[in-house]
Amino acid sequence: MNLTTLQKAKQAVFIKFSNVLQHLSQLVFCILLASILSMIEIISPIIPLTRHGVAEAVPINKYLSSLQVDKTLAVLEKARKFIATGSSFIPDISILRATLAPTIAPTFAPTFAPTFAPTLSFIGRVDFFFETQEVNLIKINIGDKKDSFVSPALECYKLGVEKAQQEKADYKGAVKHYSDALSKDGKFAEAHVSRGRAYSELGDHERAIKDYTMAMNVSPKFAEDNDRYVEPLLGRGTVYIKLGNYQAALDDFDLAVQLNPDFYDAYLGRAIIYIEQKDYQQAIKDLTEALNLTADNYPAAFLKRGSVWAELGEYEKAIEDFTQAIDSNADDANTYYADAYYKRGLANLKLSEPKKAIEDLNNAIKLDSKYYEAYDIRAIAHEALGEYEAANKDYISADYSKALLIYNLTGHSGMFAAVRSVAISSDGTTLASGSEDSTIKLWNLKTGQEINTLSGNSGSVLAVTFSPDGQTLASSGTEKTIELWNVSTGEEILTISGHFDWVRSLAFSPDGHTIVSASDDKTIKFWNIETGEQIRSFSGHSGYIKSLNFSPNNNIIASGSCDNSIKLWEVQTGKEINTLEGHQQCVRAIAFNPNGQTLASGSEDNNIILWDWQDNRQIRTFKGHSNAVTSLAFSPDGLNLVSGSDDKTLKVWDVQTGLSIITLFGHESYVESVAFSPDGKNIVSGGYDKTVKVWEMP
Repeated sequence: MNLTTLQKAKQAVFIKFSNVLQHLSQLVFCILLASILSMIEIISPIIPLTRHGVAEAVPINKYLSSLQVDKTLAVLEKARKFIATGSSFIPDISILRATLAPTIAPTFAPTFAPTFAPTLSFIGRVDFFFETQEVNLIKINIGDKKDSFVSPALECYKLGVEKAQQEKADYKGAVKHYSDALSKDGKFAEAHVSRGRAYSELGDHERAIKDYTMAMNVSPKFAEDNDRYVEPLLGRGTVYIKLGNYQAALDDFDLAVQLNPDFYDAYLGRAIIYIEQKDYQQAIKDLTEALNLTADNYPAAFLKRGSVWAELGEYEKAIEDFTQAIDSNADDANTYYADAYYKRGLANLKLSEPKKAIEDLNNAIKLDSKYYEAYDIRAIAHEALGEYEAANKDYISADYSKALLIYNLTGHSGMFAAVRSVAISSDGTTLASGSEDSTIKLWNLKTGQEINTLSGNSGSVLAVTFSPDGQTLASSGTEKTIELWNVSTGEEILTISGHFDWVRSLAFSPDGHTIVSASDDKTIKFWNIETGEQIRSFSGHSGYIKSLNFSPNNNIIASGSCDNSIKLWEVQTGKEINTLEGHQQCVRAIAFNPNGQTLASGSEDNNIILWDWQDNRQIRTFKGHSNAVTSLAFSPDGLNLVSGSDDKTLKVWDVQTGLSIITLFGHESYVESVAFSPDGKNIVSGGYDKTVKVWEMP
């Protein structure tokens, strides 16, 4: 069947459903549809009709794929439930949509719940403020105080600003120049602030906080009133937000307001905390104060206040604020236009104004053609007007998972061929997949072509990992052994024995000299990769050990177990230095952030926890999966986290806020393993459906 025929079939089925169901009440519709589905053994009538349920219940029409059937049935369901049900408009703090894809509504929720979550947080606003402030300070003072700019410290500082201001910011280079400036003048407050911001961008929060604190103890060079210099407080408060320490952030913003009541960014920062605490009235008060101080030319504050009004059901007031953001002529206003149009469209839909909603959503999509959430909401508006064909087209456009899928690799075969582990070489060229069919396949990540098949083990392969130089691949599984392979030749180099039960997880030390294994025998063992000799063994878990990971500095190893805990071990001594407890069920996955300061863990309790492992403190919990979290991987820059789950999806999370950026569908069964490519542009996943999928990072 060609694409045109398929499309016509899809539209015909869609219109047929729509015309019949249009005359039925929502209750009769739900009962009838559930009964029909149950009679053909697709879904029990007592189970709510959800997108997930329909996806499981596929074959209604032999001419349509499961995704198309899902979309067809979901159109009417979502449209009828959307206006009637309450929506959470501010589930959490979010970040710049300009840099990250929109958060998509939860897949498995029984009703579609669009959100007015503020998508432009104080984190982004502070960065913008510092960037413009640094440039303005130099320009102003070069003209007004020429003598003060003879300082070698200031020349170094200016070089740092230039590095940070490049189209592709070089924060490491900026840190070097700021450090040079401070070596020449240790009491240069602005250099401390700017270096603190650069450290924050690099994920080194400890050094960022130290710099902001030092800036408060010295005098600024350019401030008109030293007593009202609050930029260090705003910077430090921002870092505290990133770390989830909201009380410390609130203390800094409170002090900033006290010292400089006219500094509007302090009110915006404090409002972010109030929104997080769901103190919406106080948030509105601070946002209003920020707007009063900026002559109403503050689009970020309008966007946030409008979001809060919408959360409170005050849609008319929300629309007024979104309109102000759209009409703003601030320097950074264009950053917010797409979000403002989208949110105003959603508010209009809440007020039963689908035509106005479509007009706004058209503008949002015109500004950002990849604003998939806007396509979804526009489809609902079209359906409310009876424009079913247009609605259908928008639902197709909103199919972001299909758009992001690059390759679907199907080389593993047999009755038992689940892909249990995937790994990518350090140069980003080779992908390895280990399967229950007892083979390991090597793939060209760029082309999707199979390179080689490694076999020689009769058991299931549960773990694969590359050495840091990419020349060696290690595998393990139900045979209780570890195999080392030459990646170039495909030959087995060494077999290591010593465990007494399945070996579920492997990790090379960052220096490549040691391989570490975790087993159902509740031990962690270190091996010499040249000789296969056991170097040391750790024990302490009371349950199966499902995962382990080396810290980037090579000194610490973390392990996750079915005793519901994560343990941190000192590599050289084998000493257990910490135990993290917070999950209610087996810990299936762990991963260190590339900066080594935080650790993520995923569990059969469906949750992910981000830890400050040194202080034994939970930073935040990532919630959204409806089944066990089986695998985790950080992006190379540490800003994003990808998770795989037994709910058959992958989720990409913003680490700083804990929000899901996007949910990827496509696996037909459990997702067992995920990995990020070294350049951060691709995500790889493997699952029980016997496939390996390569995705484009949104």
